[in-house]
Amino acid sequence: MLRKSSVWLVVLIAVLAVAFIASGCSKKQVVKEEAAGKPIVAAPAPAPAPTPAPAPVVPAPAPVPAPAPAPAPVPPPPPPPPKAEEAIDLASLRLYFAFDDYSLSTKGKENLEKLGAWMNRNPKTKIQVEGHTCDIGTAEYNLALGERRANSAKMYLERLGISPNRLSTISYGEERPMLPNKDEANRSKNRRDEFVKMK
Repeated sequence: MLRKSSVWLVVLIAVLAVAFIASGCSKKQVVKEEAAGKPIVAAPAPAPAPTPAPAPVVPAPAPVPAPAPAPAPVPPPPPPPPKAEEAIDLASLRLYFAFDDYSLSTKGKENLEKLGAWMNRNPKTKIQVEGHTCDIGTAEYNLALGERRANSAKMYLERLGISPNRLSTISYGEERPMLPNKDEANRSKNRRDEFVKMK
Protein backbone atom coordinates (compact mmCIF):
# COMPACT_ATOMS: atom_id res chain seq x y z
CA MET A 1 0.00 0.00 0.00
CA LEU A 2 2.88 2.18 0.67
CA ARG A 3 3.87 1.54 -2.80
CA LYS A 4 0.50 2.57 -4.16
CA SER A 5 0.45 5.69 -2.16
CA SER A 6 3.91 6.60 -3.35
CA VAL A 7 2.77 6.06 -6.90
CA TRP A 8 -0.22 8.26 -6.25
CA LEU A 9 1.95 10.82 -4.74
CA VAL A 10 4.18 10.81 -7.74
CA VAL A 11 1.19 10.93 -10.06
CA LEU A 12 -0.31 13.73 -8.05
CA ILE A 13 2.88 15.74 -8.12
CA ALA A 14 3.16 15.13 -11.81
CA VAL A 15 -0.47 16.20 -12.39
CA LEU A 16 0.06 19.27 -10.27
CA ALA A 17 3.21 20.06 -12.11
CA VAL A 18 1.47 19.65 -15.45
CA ALA A 19 -1.48 21.68 -14.19
CA PHE A 20 0.80 24.34 -12.93
CA ILE A 21 2.73 24.45 -16.14
CA ALA A 22 -0.47 24.29 -18.14
CA SER A 23 -2.03 27.01 -16.13
CA GLY A 24 0.98 29.17 -16.74
CA CYS A 25 0.86 28.41 -20.43
CA SER A 26 -2.88 28.72 -20.67
CA LYS A 27 -2.76 32.08 -19.06
CA LYS A 28 -0.27 33.16 -21.57
CA GLN A 29 -2.39 31.74 -24.31
CA VAL A 30 -5.43 33.42 -22.88
CA VAL A 31 -3.61 36.67 -22.82
CA LYS A 32 -2.47 36.01 -26.32
CA GLU A 33 -5.94 35.00 -27.33
CA GLU A 34 -7.38 38.01 -25.65
CA ALA A 35 -4.84 40.15 -27.33
CA ALA A 36 -5.51 38.35 -30.56
CA GLY A 37 -9.27 38.55 -30.00
CA LYS A 38 -9.25 42.28 -29.49
CA PRO A 39 -8.92 44.21 -32.60
CA ILE A 40 -5.77 46.27 -32.62
CA VAL A 41 -6.82 49.82 -32.80
CA ALA A 42 -4.11 52.25 -33.61
CA ALA A 43 -3.91 55.11 -31.27
CA PRO A 44 -5.65 58.05 -32.80
CA ALA A 45 -3.18 60.14 -34.77
CA PRO A 46 -2.73 63.58 -33.42
CA ALA A 47 -4.76 66.09 -35.30
CA PRO A 48 -2.67 67.52 -38.06
CA ALA A 49 -1.45 70.99 -37.36
CA PRO A 50 -3.37 73.46 -39.41
CA THR A 51 -1.45 74.30 -42.57
CA PRO A 52 -0.29 77.86 -42.27
CA ALA A 53 -1.73 80.11 -44.88
CA PRO A 54 0.81 80.64 -47.60
CA ALA A 55 2.70 83.84 -47.15
CA PRO A 56 1.70 86.34 -49.75
CA VAL A 57 4.18 86.31 -52.58
CA VAL A 58 5.91 89.64 -52.54
CA PRO A 59 7.86 90.24 -55.69
CA ALA A 60 11.53 90.71 -54.99
CA PRO A 61 12.52 94.32 -55.32
CA ALA A 62 14.08 95.07 -58.64
CA PRO A 63 17.82 94.87 -58.30
CA VAL A 64 19.30 98.24 -57.73
CA PRO A 65 21.76 98.79 -60.52
CA ALA A 66 25.28 99.09 -59.24
CA PRO A 67 26.49 102.63 -59.46
CA ALA A 68 28.47 103.17 -62.58
CA PRO A 69 32.14 103.04 -61.77
CA ALA A 70 33.66 106.44 -61.52
CA PRO A 71 35.56 107.18 -64.66
CA ALA A 72 39.24 106.71 -64.28
CA PRO A 73 40.97 110.01 -63.81
CA VAL A 74 42.28 111.26 -67.07
CA PRO A 75 46.05 111.39 -66.84
CA PRO A 76 47.52 114.71 -67.73
CA PRO A 77 48.86 114.85 -71.22
CA PRO A 78 52.52 113.98 -71.48
CA PRO A 79 54.80 116.93 -71.63
CA PRO A 80 55.53 117.97 -75.15
CA PRO A 81 58.79 116.63 -76.45
CA PRO A 82 61.59 119.09 -76.11
CA LYS A 83 61.67 121.38 -79.06
CA ALA A 84 64.40 120.75 -81.49
CA GLU A 85 66.71 123.66 -81.59
CA GLU A 86 65.88 126.04 -84.39
CA ALA A 87 68.43 126.15 -87.10
CA ILE A 88 70.29 129.38 -87.52
CA ASP A 89 73.02 130.49 -89.87
CA LEU A 90 75.49 131.97 -87.40
CA ALA A 91 77.84 132.94 -90.22
CA SER A 92 75.19 135.34 -91.54
CA LEU A 93 75.26 137.14 -88.16
CA ARG A 94 78.97 138.05 -88.18
CA LEU A 95 79.80 141.48 -86.88
CA TYR A 96 82.31 143.66 -88.76
CA PHE A 97 84.34 146.48 -87.20
CA ALA A 98 86.15 149.55 -88.45
CA PHE A 99 89.93 149.64 -88.22
CA ASP A 100 91.18 149.67 -84.61
CA ASP A 101 87.60 149.90 -83.29
CA TYR A 102 85.34 147.69 -81.14
CA SER A 103 82.13 149.73 -81.22
CA LEU A 104 79.07 148.04 -82.72
CA SER A 105 77.65 149.26 -86.05
CA THR A 106 73.93 149.57 -86.69
CA LYS A 107 74.04 146.41 -88.78
CA GLY A 108 76.00 144.68 -86.01
CA LYS A 109 73.30 145.56 -83.44
CA GLU A 110 70.60 144.22 -85.77
CA ASN A 111 72.50 140.95 -86.06
CA LEU A 112 72.91 140.73 -82.27
CA GLU A 113 69.17 141.29 -81.81
CA LYS A 114 68.46 138.41 -84.20
CA LEU A 115 70.93 136.24 -82.29
CA GLY A 116 69.44 137.26 -78.92
CA ALA A 117 65.88 136.45 -80.10
CA TRP A 118 67.05 133.05 -81.34
CA MET A 119 68.83 132.34 -78.05
CA ASN A 120 65.66 133.24 -76.12
CA ARG A 121 63.71 130.70 -78.18
CA ASN A 122 66.45 128.12 -77.59
CA PRO A 123 67.19 128.57 -73.88
CA LYS A 124 69.68 125.73 -73.58
CA THR A 125 71.98 127.02 -76.28
CA LYS A 126 75.31 128.51 -75.32
CA ILE A 127 77.33 130.75 -77.61
CA GLN A 128 80.98 131.64 -77.69
CA VAL A 129 81.84 135.02 -79.21
CA GLU A 130 85.17 134.96 -81.06
CA GLY A 131 86.95 138.28 -81.59
CA HIS A 132 89.25 138.66 -84.64
CA THR A 133 91.47 141.39 -86.11
CA CYS A 134 93.45 142.04 -89.24
CA ASP A 135 97.24 141.83 -89.23
CA ILE A 136 97.96 145.52 -88.69
CA GLY A 137 99.49 146.06 -85.24
CA THR A 138 101.32 143.78 -82.85
CA ALA A 139 100.05 140.33 -82.02
CA GLU A 140 99.51 141.33 -78.34
CA TYR A 141 97.60 144.47 -79.28
CA ASN A 142 95.42 142.52 -81.72
CA LEU A 143 94.64 139.85 -79.07
CA ALA A 144 93.47 142.61 -76.71
CA LEU A 145 91.46 144.31 -79.50
CA GLY A 146 89.85 140.99 -80.42
CA GLU A 147 88.88 140.51 -76.74
CA ARG A 148 87.29 144.00 -76.62
CA ARG A 149 85.31 143.25 -79.79
CA ALA A 150 84.04 139.93 -78.35
CA ASN A 151 83.10 141.62 -75.06
CA SER A 152 81.16 144.35 -76.89
CA ALA A 153 78.94 141.70 -78.48
CA LYS A 154 78.59 139.74 -75.23
CA MET A 155 77.50 142.80 -73.23
CA TYR A 156 74.94 143.73 -75.89
CA LEU A 157 73.45 140.22 -75.75
CA GLU A 158 73.30 140.42 -71.94
CA ARG A 159 71.35 143.71 -72.25
CA LEU A 160 68.92 141.75 -74.46
CA GLY A 161 68.31 139.35 -71.54
CA ILE A 162 70.71 136.54 -72.37
CA SER A 163 72.25 135.06 -69.23
CA PRO A 164 76.03 135.59 -68.92
CA ASN A 165 76.26 131.85 -68.12
CA ARG A 166 75.27 131.13 -71.71
CA LEU A 167 77.91 133.39 -73.23
CA SER A 168 81.67 133.15 -73.36
CA THR A 169 84.35 135.06 -75.25
CA ILE A 170 87.72 134.32 -76.78
CA SER A 171 90.12 136.41 -78.84
CA TYR A 172 92.15 135.04 -81.70
CA GLY A 173 93.56 138.42 -82.70
CA GLU A 174 95.13 138.11 -86.15
CA GLU A 175 95.69 134.32 -85.85
CA ARG A 176 92.62 133.16 -87.83
CA PRO A 177 92.00 135.46 -90.75
CA MET A 178 88.94 134.73 -92.87
CA LEU A 179 90.79 136.01 -95.97
CA PRO A 180 94.47 136.65 -96.63
CA ASN A 181 95.48 140.09 -95.31
CA LYS A 182 96.78 141.25 -98.69
CA ASP A 183 94.60 144.37 -99.09
CA GLU A 184 92.11 146.55 -97.26
CA ALA A 185 89.07 144.74 -98.73
CA ASN A 186 90.26 141.47 -97.23
CA ARG A 187 91.41 143.11 -93.97
CA SER A 188 87.94 144.61 -93.46
CA LYS A 189 86.50 141.07 -93.54
CA ASN A 190 89.04 139.91 -90.96
CA ARG A 191 88.06 142.61 -88.40
CA ARG A 192 85.05 140.68 -87.10
CA ASP A 193 83.22 138.78 -84.36
CA GLU A 194 82.01 135.30 -85.08
CA PHE A 195 79.54 133.17 -83.08
CA VAL A 196 80.04 129.49 -82.32
CA LYS A 197 77.50 127.20 -80.69
CA MET A 198 78.93 125.48 -77.64
CA LYS A 199 78.00 121.91 -76.73
